Amino acid sequence: MANDQNTLKKLEINILKLLSDSTEEQILDEDDLIIVLEDSKKTSAEINIWIEQSKEVEVEINETRNQYRSVAIRGAILYFVIADLAGIDPMYQYSLTYVKRLFNSAIEKSEKNDNLEIRLGTLINNITRMLYTNVSRGLFEAHKMIFSFLNITSINWNAKLIPEDQWSCLLRGGAVSQPDSLKRQLPNPDEKLKYITEISWNMVYFIELTMKDFSGIMSDFVINYE
Repeated sequence: MANDQNTLKKLEINILKLLSDSTEEQILDEDDLIIVLEDSKKTSAEINIWIEQSKEVEVEINETRNQYRSVAIRGAILYFVIADLAGIDPMYQYSLTYVKRLFNSAIEKSEKNDNLEIRLGTLINNITRMLYTNVSRGLFEAHKMIFSFLNITSINWNAKLIPEDQWSCLLRGGAVSQPDSLKRQLPNPDEKLKYITEISWNMVYFIELTMKDFSGIMSDFVINYE
């Protein structure tokens, strides 16, 4: 499309130059100028047809590309998780080129299917497995669990499967400060503070008070603690 637009522009410039350089008599008498104008008209009509066809093709390409947006999003999520590994250990340096090579390899090895939903599911699963497996091989054992956790939380956060209050509590913590609420807090079942510190127990109480999904968690701790 860009080439066709440039050709039309050049034709326009050429015609204007010929007209500006010619006298009125030359414009009427010169066969060369008339031929150029006729050829330009014909070429312009053909190019306009090609441009319209290109626009239709462009629409089809965009529609097809948008169908695979979920695959691209998964690749982007995983790449930024992999890039963030350098914050755990400076030796974990993975280039975009390396990740793209794994990404493309997963696409090439994925089974084809005419059903778009099945095809997308296959691509997403294979890309996730390919990137996770290859990157995990280069990680210390102590960091593999962190890598798994970052992958899971990043994918679920993007899918809006992680409530914001729970995510905020995980990252920043929380504490109960109201005296009336503190009076209702059950005693820590781990009297020796071997496994559940006071800070942890206060966090459990904070979670129970602020998150409906964890209502009664403190009582469960007390009843089931051994």
